[in-house]
Amino acid sequence: MKLLTPAASIAVILLQLVPGTLAILPSGAIDVKCVDEGECEYTMFASQASFGSWLEMTAENNVARIPYLPPSDDPLLCLGSSAPLQAASEFIMVAPRGECTFEQKALNAQKLGASGLIIYGNLDSRYSLNSTKTEMDEEGSDIIYPREFFDYDCNKASAEIPIAALKFDQTPYDSRNDMLLSGTAARGNLCAYQNSDFEASCPSEKCLLTGNVEESTMKACCAWDQHIWLYKDTNTTDEENLVTIPALYLTMAEADILLQNMEMNRIEITMYSRYAPQYNMSSVIIWAWGTLVAAVAAWMSSADYRHATKNRSSQQEARSEDNSNPTGPHEYERVDNGAQVMTHHQEESLELGASDAIGFILLSSTGLLVLFFFQIFNVVKCFYAFGCAGAIFQVIFYPLFRKFSTREKVAFTTKFLELGPVSNLQIAAAFISYGLAAIWMYISFTQRHPDSILFFWVMQDIMGACMCIMFLSTIKLNSIRVACILLTAAFFYDIFFVFVTPYLTGGKSIMVDVATSGGPPKADPAWCEKYPDDPDCQGGDPLPMLFTIPRIGDYSGGSSMLGLGDIVLPGLLLSFAARFDDAKRFMGSAYPTKSYLRPLVVAYAVGLAMANIAVYAMQMGQPALLYLVPCCLGTMTYLGWKRGELDELWNTPQVIIASDKRLFGDYEEESTSEASNSLPIRQMT
Repeated sequence: MKLLTPAASIAVILLQLVPGTLAILPSGAIDVKCVDEGECEYTMFASQASFGSWLEMTAENNVARIPYLPPSDDPLLCLGSSAPLQAASEFIMVAPRGECTFEQKALNAQKLGASGLIIYGNLDSRYSLNSTKTEMDEEGSDIIYPREFFDYDCNKASAEIPIAALKFDQTPYDSRNDMLLSGTAARGNLCAYQNSDFEASCPSEKCLLTGNVEESTMKACCAWDQHIWLYKDTNTTDEENLVTIPALYLTMAEADILLQNMEMNRIEITMYSRYAPQYNMSSVIIWAWGTLVAAVAAWMSSADYRHATKNRSSQQEARSEDNSNPTGPHEYERVDNGAQVMTHHQEESLELGASDAIGFILLSSTGLLVLFFFQIFNVVKCFYAFGCAGAIFQVIFYPLFRKFSTREKVAFTTKFLELGPVSNLQIAAAFISYGLAAIWMYISFTQRHPDSILFFWVMQDIMGACMCIMFLSTIKLNSIRVACILLTAAFFYDIFFVFVTPYLTGGKSIMVDVATSGGPPKADPAWCEKYPDDPDCQGGDPLPMLFTIPRIGDYSGGSSMLGLGDIVLPGLLLSFAARFDDAKRFMGSAYPTKSYLRPLVVAYAVGLAMANIAVYAMQMGQPALLYLVPCCLGTMTYLGWKRGELDELWNTPQVIIASDKRLFGDYEEESTSEASNSLPIRQMT
């Protein structure tokens, strides 16, 4: 029995590991348009609230309204005036953040008659008062200053501000300081004036006072200005105070522009949700790509039979012309029974028996558990890139160079890894194959979320396709009996590691955890947007043993993915069907030639489409084998029964045995004790 090469062994483990945010996304948008003589028309993105109504997608499905500021006696919109504003038309309230909860502001805006609410960030909201009583029952007030890293970062930019230049007439913060702590040095920003690098180092161009006083100065640091999630007030349970209007959040920089336009022009604003397709075209593309790769890989796995059939036909034509036996790419020998056998060289391959199928699943499970507990994901990437480079060499570049080269010269001969003679074409093909894989691996290690880079995901899909082709050309099964054992075991393997393991590991799905390189980031998305290199912000990127297509026309990003295991496992059955079809053609007209491969490709496409639909219906990833195994195995079994070939397909078909004897010169059976558990193993000569 032939053994797998080390690279193939790695592929067996890795291809079974895959089944199927680091920032708060601004899912809403605001279109601003001047309705007077002023010229202004632009769009700002905003984050949406977890309370109130959800806006319709696109501006065309929403109404433009006039923006209003809160009443002068309630500038923060926290007092809750019960009298609606006397507005000429429907309006949207624009209020600053601070003092009360987001939902309370929305409720108060709703009571004033607003059709929507825009909350914007400001420096004032980052300060608060901490009122306590001492043991002497004397009430005091302490200012709670903004928090380092959460509200500001001194590592980006900082400055020592003269206390005499600041205003402290109001507590906890005097809003008149905003002009002194915002903008450029030319506009009066004291932070930028005291620190010449402030404007270049602080993206927000705003700074917050830290409360750290040294002699006559107070330290101020660069303020964060990001979208936040308008969370629901958990203390609000009164149904009468239910918020029904939509609410959006703008950053300080966006608010500065909007408030300036409101002051200088008469404007209308349209609030809406950004467009996101309900069913993304990337899902259709990856479905088509997965089906194509499975079909092509299965078809190429039976190339020996097709080439032999073609060569035999050519030789028969040549004999009829000159009544001679031409010398071609195949030679003929006599065997003991007198039959003429065509000897043919083929790359090393392994036929799976029943015991091999069980071992295959056990080995995959072991590899999955090792990755789950030891988290050696970078090692996996290195092995995968190395293995895929060899697959690209074998499938694309070396055959391509041989096709267009008139002469292949031997460059040198080596015993290293039993390579033997190495040609100039092999050197060139290897240089390109391993060079591309090295570039891909470099990007995977140096770029954050590289799946959005065109070269990276295209190269990954090409590498995955070549790996599938090499896998199905090397690993084969020759009976439905072994296919039933392997695919049924894989069926439950997928279900167990996706759906059952969360009950055994405290909520973690082993398959999902491994497939996403340790699971999603542990830290809050807002924190990870500020500090993406934090260890708690790592993870979430899928392992590379999959096809990936970035989502098309979706602002939220992401990709549609299909694990290579969902290609090669059903692909083993498709490969069996392809070899059964071509073996019958090779043996001549004595065997019926109704195709099994074409119906199985259709069944595979249907099963993969069902998995795709289930992802959208259930809004969660699906183990594709849950749908592929019944479709493919059921189709093969039904066709075999209907054509009266089920008994032959259940065990090794005689036509495959006969074809291998003619093609390779021998086909040895395993011992009787092993035969009950495994199919015959082919010995190539």
